[in-house]
Amino acid sequence: MEASVSLKKVGKVLNGRSVLAGLSFGIERGSIMAVVGPNDSGKSALLKTIAGFSKPEYGSVFIDGKDVQLRRIETASVVGYMPQRANFDSQLTVFENLQFHGRLYGMTPQRLNNRIASLSDRLGFREFIHDFPHTLSSGYQKRALLARTFLPDPHVLLIEEPTASLDLRAQYEVWDFLQDMRGSKTIIYTTQSIREAERVHDRLVIMDHGKVALDGKLDRLLENAGELFHFQIHFKKLSKELYDNMSKVTTVVSPSQVGEVFDFYAREREVFFDIMKLAIQEELVDYAADKVGLETLIMTSTEEPIR
Repeated sequence: MEASVSLKKVGKVLNGRSVLAGLSFGIERGSIMAVVGPNDSGKSALLKTIAGFSKPEYGSVFIDGKDVQLRRIETASVVGYMPQRANFDSQLTVFENLQFHGRLYGMTPQRLNNRIASLSDRLGFREFIHDFPHTLSSGYQKRALLARTFLPDPHVLLIEEPTASLDLRAQYEVWDFLQDMRGSKTIIYTTQSIREAERVHDRLVIMDHGKVALDGKLDRLLENAGELFHFQIHFKKLSKELYDNMSKVTTVVSPSQVGEVFDFYAREREVFFDIMKLAIQEELVDYAADKVGLETLIMTSTEEPIR
């Protein structure tokens, strides 16, 4: 399919640190891409650079084949960006904020009012439409932000943390809303929610230190990871000697100690029994064994865990 958004060797430096490191990839029109990774991995910088708010030190971003920096007005008219935190004008009501935003995009009064009514109904905040933003809960502010982003009907949506601060029911409503846009909108969103990224994506990108650590559909990424299991064995007392002996087992991958817990990965479940033979004299408190999922993929492909 044709790429709606393309990056060509895009690099961004902030305070002497590389936050985007020569990224090159295309995003298919009408697809949903979830971007996950640890804090400061480059997720927010990526969206702001695609939106044109942040100029890269090198490389180019293209939307519909147009350079975002060279053809700013044309590309801005088809892009909607939602920040992680609310940035409404506190002197205006939610309705007035939405009206002001729509006028910036040249929307006619009738179309603007119809869109506000439709989106506030769909996202469940119509009863608060004439309240001031600061009087709303963070969850309802998030819904209003999402409505503002979709208001002029852009076909490229860049959304930071779409369900942060929302209760579980509201999260599902937003997920359903985003999935209804699949095929007609290109949506790129960042998230710290493992469940959200697993549930809503056509493509998953895991970032680390400004680079793409993994890229693809979750089932394919898991398939490429092969049979990988995550083990956690909680001892009453985990001595340094025991930890060192267990870590030396050749089939143990990425061992670590967290308090009295021996944490490691392995390609086969049977490795657990090899470890337990070494600890046969030790008192066991608990243990857990799980097949690799998205959270494990993130932990094994980045230097920092997602928080």
